[in-house]
Amino acid sequence: MGAPLQVPAVGVRVLSQLWKKPIVAVNHCVAHIEMGRVITGANDPVVLYVSGGNTRVIVYSEGRYQIFGETIDIVVGNCLDQFVMVLTLSNDPNPGYNIE
Repeated sequence: MGAPLQVPAVGVRVLSQLWKKPIVAVNHCVAHIEMGRVITGANDPVVLYVSGGNTRVIVYSEGRYQIFGETIDIVVGNCLDQFVMVLTLSNDPNPGYNIE
């Protein structure tokens, strides 16, 4: 995964220097959760975060995120993808939608 991320990392550094703007680190997982908090208006959500290679139970409390647990085996997202394939359901628009 490192090699595909090197090109955009170099690009960001170049743009940062050209435009004299700081690079701000963003946690990908937290960004997803924050979008959900904004859309739903949830104050202190308990989140089941399922994304590609990550499955975590995360709680937001007192302005901080805490991870209560995470998988060390097949992640839920990949499990759902395989479940859809076994049942020969469509992946359009996404596997989770069709399982529901």
